[in-house]
Amino acid sequence: MKEFIEQERQRLQGLLRLFNERGSRMEVYGEDGKRILGDLVDSFTVTRLAPHFDAQGNHTGADFWLLWKSVGYDNGWQYAHTVKIVQVRVRDTLEDCWLIVDLTDDQGRRFHVELIEPVIEKDYAADWRDWQDYKAKNTEMFARIDAEMLEEHLRIAEEWR
Repeated sequence: MKEFIEQERQRLQGLLRLFNERGSRMEVYGEDGKRILGDLVDSFTVTRLAPHFDAQGNHTGADFWLLWKSVGYDNGWQYAHTVKIVQVRVRDTLEDCWLIVDLTDDQGRRFHVELIEPVIEKDYAADWRDWQDYKAKNTEMFARIDAEMLEEHLRIAEEWR
């Protein structure tokens, strides 16, 4: 079972690959449909997976815990969040990666994520490049921050019921 869970976690992480490599923007909507925030996202990490099986033992889906870090997460804990995703609605894909996806968490919030389109969304693309340059110039600092955040958010996901 552990091997299956790890393979499925890696598959989901792979679906998020382009968001992490090319940048994405995300809009978050409350249960009432009202927009809560919009953000440029640094990265998504699948930290935990809880697969679902039917009575015959067939895999029917999974809930997963997702750590997302906003651009600027070096400014504090409020820029990194773990959410439990209970529903996925894929709107567009490229090969085995998501381009546009709606993720719904266990609180009924919807996370609408889109890959940055550099030709159309020049400002987002420029902000993303500037952020990547900044991270590249501060690799030691980000290695420390990333390790600490991942440890903390793995714990959050594991303790979540």
